[in-house]
Amino acid sequence: MNRPPAITVRGTASAPAVPDVMAISLTVHIHHAQAAEAFDLAAVRAREVIDAVLVAAPGANLATTGIGLMAKTAWRNDESVTDGYDAETTIEARDLAVDAVTWVLAAAVAAGGDALRIHSLHAQVSDPGAALKAARESAFADARSKAGHLAALAGADLGPALLIREVPEAPVLPLQRAKAVSLAAESMPVVAGQLELAVTLEVQWELLADGRGPAAGS
Repeated sequence: MNRPPAITVRGTASAPAVPDVMAISLTVHIHHAQAAEAFDLAAVRAREVIDAVLVAAPGANLATTGIGLMAKTAWRNDESVTDGYDAETTIEARDLAVDAVTWVLAAAVAAGGDALRIHSLHAQVSDPGAALKAARESAFADARSKAGHLAALAGADLGPALLIREVPEAPVLPLQRAKAVSLAAESMPVVAGQLELAVTLEVQWELLADGRGPAAGS
């Protein structure tokens, strides 16, 4: 049995969502002439940073995401020699309330001192369900509009949807908007911004000839 003629298109749409939580990636970096000392000092300073973050944001979800110890080399007298050791540990603080981020950063810097590196800060939406639902509805409407136009050009009508598939999207990035709220403080200000949650749907419709049955070619 031949498959009925069909048309497949993609529809894309996005909906705005205001971030309500953030995640920060912090690294403690220590250099020392001896490997064991570098590792131990990094561990001590990392614990101080962790304690400081938990004081500033008791509900923070902390996770160690990396630990490293490596020799640092230098070129001397036409040869490579060991020039001490670098120890690192990376901690990610998640589920931070937006208005607590500035205090977390200040506490981490105070505890980590020159050993602290701030790698990234990501705005997130803890419950994106409503925005994604709106984006899916708009994406489906976009797909139907495209498919209807193409079907009309082919002298056919759209039948029932045969297949609907949500296409994975790349991670969303924060878009700084005029409505973003700046968190003024004595420390570094933090702007939450606004995210656009995008959805792409791939939809396949059956094609009908004059609305009465499958289009020619079935």
